[in-house]
Amino acid sequence: MKKWTTLIIGALLAVSMTACSSDADNSTATPPAGNETSNEGNTTAEQETKIPTLDELIEKTNAATKDMKSFTTEANIDQNLKLVAGEQLSQDQQVKTSLKMDIIKDPMMIYQEMKMEMSGQEAQNVKQYITSDKIYSQVGEQWVKIPDEQTKPLIEQMKASMNPEGELEQFKKIAEDTKITEEGDNYVINADVSGDNVKELAKAVMEQNGSDAQTQAMLDQMNITSMKMKYMINKETYLPASTDVNMVMDMEQEGQKISMDMKMTSTFSNHNGVKEIKIPQEALDSAK
Repeated sequence: MKKWTTLIIGALLAVSMTACSSDADNSTATPPAGNETSNEGNTTAEQETKIPTLDELIEKTNAATKDMKSFTTEANIDQNLKLVAGEQLSQDQQVKTSLKMDIIKDPMMIYQEMKMEMSGQEAQNVKQYITSDKIYSQVGEQWVKIPDEQTKPLIEQMKASMNPEGELEQFKKIAEDTKITEEGDNYVINADVSGDNVKELAKAVMEQNGSDAQTQAMLDQMNITSMKMKYMINKETYLPASTDVNMVMDMEQEGQKISMDMKMTSTFSNHNGVKEIKIPQEALDSAK
């Protein structure tokens, strides 16, 4: 069950990471619908209150985030899992995960703190420093350098998730399930997906963010029954503000059936405010 939990957290974090990591080539974006139409006759107020199309939001957000060098993201993930093996064994488990990350994009430097609470188990607290070629991790009071053979694939996935091509372009795959609204200071992209569309969206996100063959194989076995996404973009800056993702899924593997209801909320702040991330000496000493 822990492996399942880790996999889905990774998939959802990939969804959230795409919100603040646009280096995409905007020349491939579909031109905003209706741009050819003259606005003559519209009042200034009407133009100011017009809600952008999906294409317009994608174009403007990509432009706004293109030069963003750093940011902070925080996420809370609640999972309710149920494991059924045979007719007699049934196990329920609740998992709560909180995560905070300071990210500098180039050269890549990340500091993250994660707390995971699983029902019936002691909470785990992990701190990590991630560079372009090393990962230092602290569990409890002990710092360790993650072995190179484990580090490389993890870093490659992280790099891919930070600089994917066409992040918000994924919403174009589910345009028929997407609605643009306003909420306070933000534009909101709402997507309520089910059936084949949700699995194709999940596959596209994970492929885009460097998932490995094992992850893809597990995804193929999943029955994702629904996925709701809420992506909030600041009206003034066109920088991402937050994301909400709700997923319901199940899978069968080796005679066991696992079902999961997961909710994840992420916020993005401190744009270009992370100036330096310094690895502590005790972490560096762990590599000697």
